[in-house]
Amino acid sequence: MIYVYAMDIMKLEQNLDAYRNAIPEGRLYQLGALPGQEKWLSLAAELLFQRSVHRHCREVPTPVSRDTDKNGKPYLLGRPDFHFNLSHSGVWAVCAVADNPVGVDIQQTRPISLKIAKRFTPEEQYQIENAMGDDKAELVFNLWVQKEAFLKCTGEGLRRSTRSFQAQNPGKGYVTQLVDFPVAGYHLAVCTRQEEQEDVQLIIMPF
Repeated sequence: MIYVYAMDIMKLEQNLDAYRNAIPEGRLYQLGALPGQEKWLSLAAELLFQRSVHRHCREVPTPVSRDTDKNGKPYLLGRPDFHFNLSHSGVWAVCAVADNPVGVDIQQTRPISLKIAKRFTPEEQYQIENAMGDDKAELVFNLWVQKEAFLKCTGEGLRRSTRSFQAQNPGKGYVTQLVDFPVAGYHLAVCTRQEEQEDVQLIIMPF
């Protein structure tokens, strides 16, 4: 099972001090330095991370600190068996948790130039070129979130060309899948290191 926790930043209390007991002081200080909406999106992602640790690693006292590996992928200090990944867009933040390495990406629909098709494989470019009307942008975002989820799962990030692999079949041992999101205008995907798709449980978190 893959768990995806989601949080709407519009329901956050717009005061970082309100979360002082839920987030390590050093991380709270870092969040305070971020500009505008980035601050609240990052806060929501941090809260989701803390709550997911509490749910899946109950023996670990929270709040906990996390770090990033040499590729920038976050991990829980002292618990290499706890696999998670974070993403945010628009007013939503998400945290995916799985038994194996996992990547997650959420994107809010927005106007795009179809020149972005050049960042896809020839086969995917053909699909995009032959899609009709609004389906064209819908397809672009669905493909893109799967590619991002895969690159975040492997830890490669955008150092690897998005033209080098298929969104829906990124490579042996990895599975990407789209996840239905209950809010219109958002696209969500997860990727895990395994051979077959797993069930995904999406949980909208209260505060």
